[in-house]
Amino acid sequence: MLWSPRLSLSNFHVKLTAKGLFRNLQLLPGCKKNTVVFHAGPGCRSLGAADWPLSVCLTSTAWIVDKSSKGPRAAGATAGRTQQHSPASQGGVTEEEEERDLRLQNEKKSQCILHLRKLIANGNRRLEALALVVQHIFSEREAAIKQREDFSIQINKLREQLGNSVSCCEQLEREKDEVRASLEALFQKLQEQHQKELQQLEERLKDFYSAEWDKTHEAYQREADKCRAFMQQQVEDVRNKQEALRKQQEVAHTQQISTLKQEHETSLAELRKIHELDMQDLDKTLKESEDMLNEKIQTLTAENEALRERIREEEERRRALADKSQKDAHTLYLEQELESLRAVLEIKTNQIHQQDKKLMQMDKLVDDNLKLEECLKKVQQENEDYKARMDKHAALSKQLSTEQAMLQQTLQKESKVNKRLSMENEELLWKLHNGDLCSPRRLSPSPPFHSPQNSASFSTTPVSPR
Repeated sequence: MLWSPRLSLSNFHVKLTAKGLFRNLQLLPGCKKNTVVFHAGPGCRSLGAADWPLSVCLTSTAWIVDKSSKGPRAAGATAGRTQQHSPASQGGVTEEEEERDLRLQNEKKSQCILHLRKLIANGNRRLEALALVVQHIFSEREAAIKQREDFSIQINKLREQLGNSVSCCEQLEREKDEVRASLEALFQKLQEQHQKELQQLEERLKDFYSAEWDKTHEAYQREADKCRAFMQQQVEDVRNKQEALRKQQEVAHTQQISTLKQEHETSLAELRKIHELDMQDLDKTLKESEDMLNEKIQTLTAENEALRERIREEEERRRALADKSQKDAHTLYLEQELESLRAVLEIKTNQIHQQDKKLMQMDKLVDDNLKLEECLKKVQQENEDYKARMDKHAALSKQLSTEQAMLQQTLQKESKVNKRLSMENEELLWKLHNGDLCSPRRLSPSPPFHSPQNSASFSTTPVSPR
């Protein structure tokens, strides 16, 4: 038997070459010739005369001994001779005894011929069974190759998905770094603008206070009580508005967080269900394939044991026949059949080893799939973490922008209030020291410088904790 694992079934030829078996059998004139051709089963494709991947042509011949064909002639010759020599040898064997001996010899020869024909028929049946088994094994091999190709395609798809997820993660990290850099730059710019605006406000307040001090001193002195009451009302209104806005923002923020959590939980549950279903399908397919391969191995081992038992029986028969007759035609045929059966056994043992190797490869593929699933879980968790961080950064940026707008409005209002309070304090101090309202120019220029400092300190204090 010649067999190469790299060839396909279409190029696989079975050659029975055990010491020239069925190669040069010459038919005698009284022999019959039976040709048996075995093609692939219903699961395989139809085979023609050109490609014959698995076709075994067996010729069974019924051997007839020349002596049986020449028996009557020899009997006639011996009878003539006995008739010629009968008067000469009266004490010899009679004609009736010679005829009986010839009949007994012919019966023995006919029995031997019938026995040989039965043995040839049994050998043909065994060879037919072997050919069918070989065809079935090659059809199973094609199915295993197809399954292996399907598994390789699935692994390639999983690798592509992993590459895509890794690229998405890298893009998210880059976007995160860019957003961080942009936020830091915006924060620095806002701080610089705030400081510049504060300096400009201080300078403007100084100029305005020095120029308009004399004009507005008397008017502020009259309207001091009114301004105090109005200021208290405004402060209370601003506090109430700020508290209401803060409560509204907290409620909206909690609602958004709850909705986002629900959406995230639903998406995670769906993904987990899909992943569990995929894992169950893969486990089922792997179990089924393992069961099928184990059954095949068991059947092949049973067939191997049966063939070994047959070989032992044939060897015992051959030894018994060798003792009786010194290698006649039947013993030669049995030796050739034994050698062919040994070759078939070698092929089947090789196939069993190959199926064991396939099982090992399947186990390796299962381990690789488990590792890939773990990597996918890790990547999905990292993606979820990055998404949550991005959402947090976006919410913080929105909060900072709204708080900055509110702070600018409160700064403007508080700067006005600080101006009025500083002017009232200066007027009260001047009244306490001098007691007359006609000399406002004698005051020291220190109080106007304190008012912008107070406003700046008041504006910067709420920004630092945030």
